Amino acid sequence: MGRIENFGKFTFDKNAMKKKLPYPIYLKWKNAIRKEELLDKDSADIIAHAMKEWAIENGATHYCHWFQPLNGNTAKKHESFIDKSYENLPIVRFSGEELLKSEPDASSFPNGGMRSTFEARGYTYWDCTANAFIMDNILYIPSIFVSFDGISLDKKAPLLKSMDFLSKQATDLYNLFSDDKIFRVKIKVGLEQEFFLVDRELYEKRVDLINTGRTLIGEMPPKDQELLQHYFGSIPKRVMEYYNSINKKLEDLGINSKTEHNEVAPGQFEVAILYDTVNVSVDNNQIVMEVLRNTAYEHNLVCLLHEKPFKNVNGSGKHNNWSLVTNYGKNLFKLPKNDNEIDRLLFAIFMVSTISAVNKYSSLLRVSSSSVRNDLRLGGDEAPPSIISVYLGNEIENILYDILDMEVKNSVKQNDFNISNLGFTPRDTDDRNRTSPFAYTGGKFEFRMLGSMQSAADCNIVLNTIVGAELKNVLEKVQNVEDKAERVSACKNLLKEILIESERVLFSGDSYSKEWVEEAERRGLKNNRTYLDALLYAKESKEFEVLLENNILNDLELSAVYDVCIEDVKNTYMLEMKTLVNMINKDVIPSCIKELNFEINLNDRIKNVKLNERVNKLNNLLEGLFIKLDEFSDFEKENHGENEIEKVISLHKFIPKNLEEIRMISDEIESNISRENWNIPTYEEIFRALN
Repeated sequence: MGRIENFGKFTFDKNAMKKKLPYPIYLKWKNAIRKEELLDKDSADIIAHAMKEWAIENGATHYCHWFQPLNGNTAKKHESFIDKSYENLPIVRFSGEELLKSEPDASSFPNGGMRSTFEARGYTYWDCTANAFIMDNILYIPSIFVSFDGISLDKKAPLLKSMDFLSKQATDLYNLFSDDKIFRVKIKVGLEQEFFLVDRELYEKRVDLINTGRTLIGEMPPKDQELLQHYFGSIPKRVMEYYNSINKKLEDLGINSKTEHNEVAPGQFEVAILYDTVNVSVDNNQIVMEVLRNTAYEHNLVCLLHEKPFKNVNGSGKHNNWSLVTNYGKNLFKLPKNDNEIDRLLFAIFMVSTISAVNKYSSLLRVSSSSVRNDLRLGGDEAPPSIISVYLGNEIENILYDILDMEVKNSVKQNDFNISNLGFTPRDTDDRNRTSPFAYTGGKFEFRMLGSMQSAADCNIVLNTIVGAELKNVLEKVQNVEDKAERVSACKNLLKEILIESERVLFSGDSYSKEWVEEAERRGLKNNRTYLDALLYAKESKEFEVLLENNILNDLELSAVYDVCIEDVKNTYMLEMKTLVNMINKDVIPSCIKELNFEINLNDRIKNVKLNERVNKLNNLLEGLFIKLDEFSDFEKENHGENEIEKVISLHKFIPKNLEEIRMISDEIESNISRENWNIPTYEEIFRALN
């Protein structure tokens, strides 16, 4: 069988369900995911039986409820299909109840203090809107994860709530103006995943990569990415073989990996997955990350998903391409081709509401798309800055102003070039701004801040909620205007007010420039330079409350999410500090002493002035390391505050600064030590190993 015939063979999607289920049961499932009726137990039993038969036919021996706890990873426990009969004989069994619910121990997952250690019960419930699939002979059942009393312990349940909330507001608002009634609005997302590949043998000699996912020390090689020879270049043979394995596995799982290429940094690559409904896209991205990691080992490689594994070369992101589509397939962010007043007004409603949402909740977006790790990437000439702005392009800005009877401000460049031998040359009316954190790219917004290692659930929960909240605001203010013409006029006036309030967030220039930082400050835009800054400010400014007000999270759940974020900051800093101290003591200092012994012995024989200077330089650097290690030791012994926030702020002020200072000393030592005495794989060796 060919690639197309095999596509999705390990996914129990709607096509497989159509084949395996009686048609009335298939319709019940469809109505359940459309929110038109609830799925009853008898139907669940029939679906479970069909799913089990399909899974066993495809080699599955076990099943698991697959869920996404608050740490952003995935979790599961395997259950065998083989059970005991009443006669104590082995039997293959899988009931509707087993499909709908499982009970993993919930006591050891991050919960932000929502539960005591002794409260162990947690439940996973089938997310019937997502596809079950088979990997490694295990049937995976996508699930939500809740406590004994129904409190969300995961990222999936809030994501589903945010989808329902946005869909309702968008549907009601659309139907208020359009005669073409719709039943729902789907949130569609396409995710691009960047990653690094390194040789496994070299990886296993670097404690920092193993423990933290990034290099805490490492001198830059003579050649890195400055010639831009890697970007979109020929894919190394070893990596191409890896890509072939990846593509086969993803195709079997029904995940369409549309694009693959070399990224800018040496050893950096990308895969881009086609659009799907947001919860399915989030699931698929988690699968992609797992397949990337697991398949790398088969090729004696290691896949690094950390946002910044190597200093001074580009880091990795996960671009989140986000759009809204009606149940009839109409893209609400796509500029209508006709001059129909209602179609143009609807386009303006959804565009302006999105711009307003970004303007009001920039710190919340910053939190949802970042981490301590991603701070190392954001703000460089490789990724969006920490100031969140929106790029529309001159033409779309003009169209919005025109729809709302505002003064058109921008000139639009007309492209009049031709390509030799082509009678038709497709053109875009605006360039693409790669420096913008939130860019309109025709029918969708590309949110470029998200870190490569993170779950895409968080930023989509926030995007869905804040845009839904802005649509709700528009709906509440115009829905009681009975006359249709007056309602259109009232909506235009309201959108005009909102756009004027939100204009400060629109920016089409170079977001990497120092001038933009100064301009953004004049505009009053918040510049949360670090993840912790954004986290603390989002709480202080009450931006988090939009999640409470719209029932995406309750007080307890929101408090837990905040506490888990704070805990992640603390754990990341402490792990990096301990790992670096370990490397300095066990690798760097012994290497430096070896080099000093060699050079001192040589200098005793030949009495070379320059060699003596070199010995003194290395000795001074070594002394600098000892001083920094003492500072680290003293810091660990100190009391850093009365509560967790004070302790984390203290870590935040001390550890990044001192990690960088000790790295500078270590890198200077590396640059003065012979290859023979330096046992840690260097950047040069790592970057060269794939070719």
